Amino acid sequence: MITSVTHITRYVRNEDEALAFYCDILGFEVHDDSMMGEKQRWLTVCAPEQKSFEVVLYNPHNWLEGEAQATALAQIGHQALLVLGTNDIHGLLKKLEQHDVSIVHPINQMPWGTDLTFKDLYGDQIYVVQPPSA
Repeated sequence: MITSVTHITRYVRNEDEALAFYCDILGFEVHDDSMMGEKQRWLTVCAPEQKSFEVVLYNPHNWLEGEAQATALAQIGHQALLVLGTNDIHGLLKKLEQHDVSIVHPINQMPWGTDLTFKDLYGDQIYVVQPPSA
């Protein structure tokens, strides 16, 4: 059911510092750098030869508040979030429910496709997206 790994999210304290590290030191290229609202920056980089796999440079200060922000900031350097691709999101949801997997956000239609979020067996969230053409 899972057909690809599309993104990995890295919590960062400063997007520009992280961008310099990933691009200037590691040789990544900017894939997407756009604002989503006043302070929410969507910044992704990718390896030049693997543009379908993006690293999201995610600053919790810009996206989260309160306890959720503190928890995310405490994870910097300790955890990566995973984004998976699928071609059968409804079949995947059915399988997750059959195994009593905790669904964080049910299937939702977004501009970039259909998505859902669930927790793995350790409680880490995994985001799954099915592109519009699948």
